[in-house]
Amino acid sequence: MKPPVRTMSACVAVFALLASAASSIAVANGHSKNTITLIQLSDVHGHIHPHAEIFPDGRISQDAGGIAKLNTLINEVREDNPNNLLLAVGDTTHGGAEMLFSLGDLIMPWLNSLDIDAFTPGNWDFGWGPRVYRQRFTDAPPPPLAPNNRTTIAWMDGMPSLLEGQPGRDGQTCNLATYTNPDTGVKSPFVPAALCHVTKANFPTVAMNLYNFNEYAGASNPAQPLGPLVHAPYIIKDVGNARVAIMGLTSDVVPQQAQAFNTSFRFTMGYKEMPKNIAAAKADGATIIVVLSELGLAKNVQMVKEFPEIDVMFSGHTHERTPEAIVINHSDENGGGFSLVTEAGEDSFLGRLDLKVSGSGKILDYNWDLIEADEYVEEYEPVAEMVEAARYTFLSEEEGGDPQCHTFGVNAFPFGTGHTLCDPLDAVIGHTEVTLKRFDALEDVANNVMVDGFKDLAIAVGDPDSQGQALSNANTLSTTNGFRFDAVILGSNDGYSGEITIGDLYDYYPIGAATGLAEYTGGRVKLHWEGILNNVFDPNPYRQRGGWFLGYTNNMEFDLQLNDDYPTTISAGKRIASVKIDGEKLDDSRIYTLASCYPHGNPVDEVCRTAGATNLRFITAIQEDCDNPATFSNGVESCQLDVTRDSNFNIEDPVNTKNIFDPIRFCNGNPSCQTGPLFLKVAPNNFVHPVDALRRYFDPDLEDTVVNEVEHGLGRVKVVGADPDDPRRGVPVSQYGGDGIVQPTQGIGPEWQKREFVIQDNQNMQ
Repeated sequence: MKPPVRTMSACVAVFALLASAASSIAVANGHSKNTITLIQLSDVHGHIHPHAEIFPDGRISQDAGGIAKLNTLINEVREDNPNNLLLAVGDTTHGGAEMLFSLGDLIMPWLNSLDIDAFTPGNWDFGWGPRVYRQRFTDAPPPPLAPNNRTTIAWMDGMPSLLEGQPGRDGQTCNLATYTNPDTGVKSPFVPAALCHVTKANFPTVAMNLYNFNEYAGASNPAQPLGPLVHAPYIIKDVGNARVAIMGLTSDVVPQQAQAFNTSFRFTMGYKEMPKNIAAAKADGATIIVVLSELGLAKNVQMVKEFPEIDVMFSGHTHERTPEAIVINHSDENGGGFSLVTEAGEDSFLGRLDLKVSGSGKILDYNWDLIEADEYVEEYEPVAEMVEAARYTFLSEEEGGDPQCHTFGVNAFPFGTGHTLCDPLDAVIGHTEVTLKRFDALEDVANNVMVDGFKDLAIAVGDPDSQGQALSNANTLSTTNGFRFDAVILGSNDGYSGEITIGDLYDYYPIGAATGLAEYTGGRVKLHWEGILNNVFDPNPYRQRGGWFLGYTNNMEFDLQLNDDYPTTISAGKRIASVKIDGEKLDDSRIYTLASCYPHGNPVDEVCRTAGATNLRFITAIQEDCDNPATFSNGVESCQLDVTRDSNFNIEDPVNTKNIFDPIRFCNGNPSCQTGPLFLKVAPNNFVHPVDALRRYFDPDLEDTVVNEVEHGLGRVKVVGADPDDPRRGVPVSQYGGDGIVQPTQGIGPEWQKREFVIQDNQNMQ
């Protein structure tokens, strides 16, 4: 089938159209400078096309979200009040298959068309490695002697080269080690974005808590001070009567993710940096302080309490939806007045904050509107055309596409020959009776299904553990990161098709991970689970990592102590009342096999953020079962497995037996050495991606793999003494700093909004 006119290269023309449209909105007559509008774009997560959504009032839409609808809403707000600022809170370039196989590039033409006033990155914007991040969001190379992430990067599939003579085809590389700056004749660790086809952001990125760091020097001197900031801590924008300082706080959890994400970077929470930057901004004449923060809602509310000079906090990371602005009233000792905290969920929402300001630019009143991008919002046509072009090679001919093979692997990170997808994203591979949604911190059906698929594959492979015991329900566990985001899949019990597509699986697992097996003692995994619970429910918001527990398999039962009357001051490490594996109490000394995802770049003793593993090995595909071979620039063949119950798998050891993150071993401590990668590949070339494991589990020819309430429903995690209908599920009220908060379990609904710190005075300004 011949491609349409709008190919990837045509996105450049679409981009020009978009930029023209954004800049052509005329300043209407009669708008008062006393009212300014701040537009919040938050946690888009690469959702370029519409999908199903459940809105806060319970209403279901089959056609919500997507960047074309968001663009329509942005245009409407801008036309309504030209005195506006468009502010984007990160986790934008990561999520779904389209982002995975383009390293986030397929959303960049749209972002660059919006005339974004300021952006702060989220943790997943670092998910393609430091090299991609720097080329996308910075204008300068890393500091001297920092080799950065010395890997290659995938060419954009089908995009013509921006430099004459470069082939620009999938599989070609632009290796840092071989690039020579044509102006100086010197080899450089920083390759221009044009050469590697990473689309550079045209909008300012701000972050006061992201630092450069020399990995080589730091490895030999851990006490070495942080390097200079990667980005400006804030920028100043004049709008209406106000002079607005826009500050950035990127996510502080990146170091807790795969180490390959953060080489050459160091992160702080930003707490210590905040006072000096507020003072500097006020010295620059700022009348309003706005912070874009990816720390998460709980941390952000607490930070605003402690820094009353912050007027507005646009929060991201935890994917909460604030139907009403959270109002923090400050005491007279802290200067009085109030501050606002809002979070706009994901791509199904746009936040609008109208501020009534005085002649001197101070906030007098406000109105917050969480605007739904539902089925009634029309798609902005130029963006809809861009999305169509971007998805053309991912969709079946029935959906108007021409499916091509896409690869994430050797040219993005140096692990294996890559994970390849050749089937269209709209291919149906399973069904669900239950509507799949990820709104609960403690347990949800989507995560239950994922871990059941991992465990099922691990047992089917049949490899015994190090004790010679065959893998079974009695000694095999599985966990997955308890994400609380991504698209809803509507179940047949609610009157919908219940179809699960390949695209749905990539939405739920948008990382290039391998499927690994590792062994732990029962005591070790229980300690890890307590740590995760503490990350969710610690009464000190600054110690909270996010809003979720983990996903657990159907052979696991948890009883948790999280009741309001349970003493929060002594609950850390004691929140698990009991754990049963296959009906038997967890044995602290027994060896269990954990089947889960292995993010490339992690140490060899860690699976799914669980340290202390032994006997790490990987589930791999047997080459003869692959029917779509693809040849890469290194001459090694890989293939996409047509995953079914009849497919054959192997168990293989890691490629290397050393911990991955070890810059010294390549250079013997010499900081001037720039040879060799910072990371060794660990997973074998033919590693099985989590999506492959799930495709096997969702074999559409098997009726017993339909997702249903009996097999995959809630109940694996129980809260002792909690009313199952309580939306807080027994979460303790924080005692930290008085009336602090605890991360809500099911989004920021009305029950949670009744907490003492929420005051809704001054709402609906006159």
